[in-house]
Amino acid sequence: MRHIPPGRGYVEYALHAGKIKHESGIHTVRTGYNTCCSLRIEAIRSVQTTGRDHCMKTIRLLELSPKELSRRVAKKPLLLIPIGTVEWHADHLPLGVDSLLSVAICEEISLRTGCVVAPLISSGVCRDLQPKRGYVGTVDTIREKTLTNLVADLLQGYAKMGFQKAILFSGHFEMEHFSAIIEGIKKAPSIQGEFMTALNFLQGRVKELEDVTLTWPYAGDHAAEWETSLMLEYYPDLVHMEHAPETIELDMAGLPEYIRKRYPRRASRGYGRKLRRAIIAAGVAMVRKVLG
Repeated sequence: MRHIPPGRGYVEYALHAGKIKHESGIHTVRTGYNTCCSLRIEAIRSVQTTGRDHCMKTIRLLELSPKELSRRVAKKPLLLIPIGTVEWHADHLPLGVDSLLSVAICEEISLRTGCVVAPLISSGVCRDLQPKRGYVGTVDTIREKTLTNLVADLLQGYAKMGFQKAILFSGHFEMEHFSAIIEGIKKAPSIQGEFMTALNFLQGRVKELEDVTLTWPYAGDHAAEWETSLMLEYYPDLVHMEHAPETIELDMAGLPEYIRKRYPRRASRGYGRKLRRAIIAAGVAMVRKVLG
């Protein structure tokens, strides 16, 4: 996660990232805050999937034949691309939290919209939680230009398949990571790219409170009540609450006070379900908007 100039409140901090926007030709970039277990996604597909959004099947690019790909693209020329990292998330969560959640969210949106989900890009940029500082398991060796070139090359390949638009959804929140993806989208003008995180979908729901020790509804964090609750909802068998620390304390420059110290033991599956429903409902609405 990271990191905007210091002195910002949480909402201002989060929305600052949302101001990074580039529009030129046919590509657009939007940012905001911030695999895998397909059986779990299929198991929850009947939850809140009624009406015209309910397509009853996650559509994964890797599972399509050429003919089925052509048929899907002709019907819905928008591709969902999950992006994550391999990064330390304390002892109670797996290293793939950002990757796992980005895939879970994209696959559930696919269930409701009929859009195709691309394979996960797990090579995100991590600069903050480095192994040499004790954050064991973080891959901090991915360079920005590596991710930029990968995003650009993949987007151009997907454009050749016939996709006209793509939503690149990141479960990782770090400005260098954002910038690398944005540059990749700029280098692939043959497809319209939209970069988003869950915070795009939760804008307007977060309420700053005077007491930063309270859990602010819908406010993001790293490995604490927000991420842990979502993991309890999507991947409960990968969460080990008995190993959850009392607090997660981060010292990176520029973090708002709320994110600096959070409380993972407050996490619950009920809160995770609340977050999931809000994220998916807004994500489905965004896909409709992008599709036109």
